[in-house]
Amino acid sequence: MAKVAKSKKPALRKTQPLVQGYGSEPGFPISLAMRAGDFVFTSAQGDHGFNPADVVYDKNGLVVSDGNSLPPRSMADETRATLRNIEASLKEAGCTLADVVDASVWLRDPRDFAEMNRAYGEFFTKNQPTRSIFRIDFMFDCRVEIKVTAYKPLTARKRRATHR
Repeated sequence: MAKVAKSKKPALRKTQPLVQGYGSEPGFPISLAMRAGDFVFTSAQGDHGFNPADVVYDKNGLVVSDGNSLPPRSMADETRATLRNIEASLKEAGCTLADVVDASVWLRDPRDFAEMNRAYGEFFTKNQPTRSIFRIDFMFDCRVEIKVTAYKPLTARKRRATHR
């Protein structure tokens, strides 16, 4: 009786995506960006930081002041500054806004949508990411917050180096 040759199965690769945090915000146990394999996720960000101990609330729990001393600014300026903060967080993780595939935007007042949308469009001129927009009250004194997901594949060389 002839022996049947056993086929060799490819060895299972024990790879896990690289998980790496980037940046931080004083007073908050978070990363401003987090790489998980080929994806980079940012925290939701506004145009300025704040100290939770400095936030003043009204009787309904809404923010009256977060202690910032920023001058009044337009929704467009607030949106641009927020996207510049997102851009800086992505840069630390090796990405750019061109790598963004999805965005979530929170607005305090839906009437600000048109102005926010115009400023947002200055940053995403082609291959615009998918986007969801929500109305919400914030934990600090801002009118817009944005978080994004970027897709930036790790090179094969970086993968090998991180899985040793």
